[in-house]
Amino acid sequence: MSRCNAKNERIKRRYLCYLREGRGLAETTIDHARLAIAEFEQFNGWADFKKFRESDAIAYRKALLNGPSKRSAKLSSRATVNTKLQQVEKFFRWLSHQEGFKKAIRLEEVECFGLSRRDKRIALHTSPKPTPSVEEVRRAILAMPSNTIVERRDRALMSLLLLTGCRVGSAISLKLKHVHPNGCGINHDAREVSVKGAKSFPSYFFPVGDDIREIFQGYVDLLRSQLGWGENDPLFPRTRQAVGAAHTFETVGVERAHWNTVDPAQRIWRAAFQKAGLSRYSPHSVRRSLVSLGERLCRNPEEFKAWSQNLGHEDVMTTFRSYGPVADLRQSEILRSLGRSPKSDVDVLDEVAALLAARGFARR
Repeated sequence: MSRCNAKNERIKRRYLCYLREGRGLAETTIDHARLAIAEFEQFNGWADFKKFRESDAIAYRKALLNGPSKRSAKLSSRATVNTKLQQVEKFFRWLSHQEGFKKAIRLEEVECFGLSRRDKRIALHTSPKPTPSVEEVRRAILAMPSNTIVERRDRALMSLLLLTGCRVGSAISLKLKHVHPNGCGINHDAREVSVKGAKSFPSYFFPVGDDIREIFQGYVDLLRSQLGWGENDPLFPRTRQAVGAAHTFETVGVERAHWNTVDPAQRIWRAAFQKAGLSRYSPHSVRRSLVSLGERLCRNPEEFKAWSQNLGHEDVMTTFRSYGPVADLRQSEILRSLGRSPKSDVDVLDEVAALLAARGFARR
């Protein structure tokens, strides 16, 4: 049975308004905070927030960690528990500075929401995420058919994800005008393109192969030249279907409208990898593939900074922390190579002399 506390509801509305108007947070983030606070309130019997004590925080934390589900013992649930507790703790910290609550809520009691150091380390632990190599993504793209406009659209979409590392939500909202005039990249214009954090930035094509770039550029030329589409038309239009001779819906081309969700684009990605006989990866994994490529190709900090900005990261540490952990196998290879003594000039000359002698040249 749903219950509520009228006094709590009023102060919660003020807090959510603060998150929206004062902090400028997205609605999805605000929803997470709303749900976390509601779960705590339900656990605490909808008691007035002014009656909060450290025992309430401790009891709630223990209940989350020792829930009835077997899943509570898994590492992944520690991350979920940590997120919920942080949301509730932030709320009570804000509450402790509000008129009428300053004397009722003490910060040292609010801190009891925090996990132990051990549980926090477990919560923050991240396992390596499945990541395809750039060559695997290329194989998937090159194995795709390209006979119809729909097939060429699908192939171009896959190509753009590899060329720029853009998110699927951004890709499906692009218009033809967002492709750079010289065909070397796209412009994430947050006024019209769905961009994380509403942050506008240009993305130039990563060096993943001229053939991949030609697939995308050929598709853009098809839309502009052969179909006569304009700059405000969608770059990746949705499929148009009509009733065919068999009185069933058939694919008959594309229509000048964007997809409403990312589901069709995700299905295209999965089908391409399946057709190529490759493991299943998420479209977002291509961003990790590109970071791994950048770590090998970039020769100095400036080059990697440019690589990072091309993915939409203002801080290069975001690239390192979120997308750039060194894989276990690569870590092993690097450490083994560092353990080898560099060859001296004498060693190199001896190797050259031995090679010449083997080919019949005498050493003088």
